[in-house]
Amino acid sequence: MNSLEKKVLDTVEEFNNNKRHHTLAEFIAGIFKDQFIEIYVGDSYEDVKFEQHSTQYPAVFCGKVIGAFKECLIISAAYIEAKEIRLGKLMFISERAIRTLSPVDGKGVIQDLFLRGKDTIDIAKRFG
Repeated sequence: MNSLEKKVLDTVEEFNNNKRHHTLAEFIAGIFKDQFIEIYVGDSYEDVKFEQHSTQYPAVFCGKVIGAFKECLIISAAYIEAKEIRLGKLMFISERAIRTLSPVDGKGVIQDLFLRGKDTIDIAKRFG
């Protein structure tokens, strides 16, 4: 078990043992505070159409987790200004809008996680 998996399980246990109701945003902030994450909200950034097929590129937000208030996740988001990537635009994201998120950890990006259904058999054979 890696350190992130342990932190997730420890946070689950801590939240389950606490009588107070915790939100998903608070859970995310507890695990990823001061870390960079990418968040997919279900939209496409770009649809590239070819003659016989098209490819959709998922739109993601990227930023450093600042904290949470109830159902609102707060990040210091990356943005483009004058063709340069900058950081520091505060973004308030409703936890209900989040489809998935992933830490920015050098192990691929959310786009890499979208697989074809027929790939699952090979994955299970290789890692199962």
